[in-house]
Amino acid sequence: MDPKSPETPDTGKHAKPDKPAAAAPKASRAGALSSGLALILSIIALLGTAYTGYTYHIQRGLIRLDTFTRLDKLEAESETYAKADTEHHEQLNLINETQETLKTALDKLNKDLGKGRADWMLAETEQLLRIANNRLQLARDVRLAIAALRAADRQLQQLADPAYLPVRKLLAEEINNLEAVERVDVPGWSLRLANIAARVDRLPILPGGTQVAAAPAPAPDAGDDGDTVSTAREMWNDLIGLVSIRRSEEIRKPLLLPEQHYFLRENLRLMLYGAQIALLQSDTATFETNLKTARQWITQHYDSNAVMVQEIVTDLDEMLKARLSARLPDISRSLELLRRISAQKAAP
Repeated sequence: MDPKSPETPDTGKHAKPDKPAAAAPKASRAGALSSGLALILSIIALLGTAYTGYTYHIQRGLIRLDTFTRLDKLEAESETYAKADTEHHEQLNLINETQETLKTALDKLNKDLGKGRADWMLAETEQLLRIANNRLQLARDVRLAIAALRAADRQLQQLADPAYLPVRKLLAEEINNLEAVERVDVPGWSLRLANIAARVDRLPILPGGTQVAAAPAPAPDAGDDGDTVSTAREMWNDLIGLVSIRRSEEIRKPLLLPEQHYFLRENLRLMLYGAQIALLQSDTATFETNLKTARQWITQHYDSNAVMVQEIVTDLDEMLKARLSARLPDISRSLELLRRISAQKAAP
């Protein structure tokens, strides 16, 4: 038998072991309470975990839902942007095509304008060269011919076409040749001749008109008385004093008689106009012949003491002394070369 069994009587000091047996139910209840509390805590923990998991999943679902929503929105916006980008690319391509078209049209316009401007400048240059040749050949106007050649050279300089450099070289040579020529003021002389012709009507005729030489007075008869002889002699002297004849085989006579003043003036005026035309046509022989004839007529039939007559004779002498017959250089080579080069460039 077990000495610690309850059925064994215990005496004396071993009577105390009965107290822990009484506390056993209390300890059992405490254990049950602890187990229940642990169970409750476990349930609470489980519920908390479940709630946490539920909350997590809910939030995750919301997040995913929000993410999906945002993704859908982004996809929609992306499609919108892609569509807009496509439209922008189409518009940009259209703009580029339009720019290319405009650039092509502008280039063509500039080319046409440049070609038209070049043609116009060449035509103007040719016209200037023709003017220079005409003024030099017809009017011997060296000054205006030089000015026209220089203007033509400036036109070619602005054109800046290397093909016309030989023309500019010829122009420089022709200008130098003209500057070396002794200049005659053809326009000025032409105006002076016209002015002299206009003043012919105001030239004073020699005083007394045409005069004849006095014949020797006849001797009076011896039978006449002194008074009669004296009176007759005085009358004869008065009569022969009215007329004086001056003869010179060296002076060229006008076509009409000198006493016919109207025809004399008209012949003199025609002679001056003929000299003017000969001057403009560079007809040196006719020019000098008409000037000499006009000068002779003026000195023969008009009062050389009058100031107007002296001025006209001085002008005619000055023209006769000038070198009108100076040989003018040829300036037609530049014009011919310009036309030849232009024809070569225009050929296909």
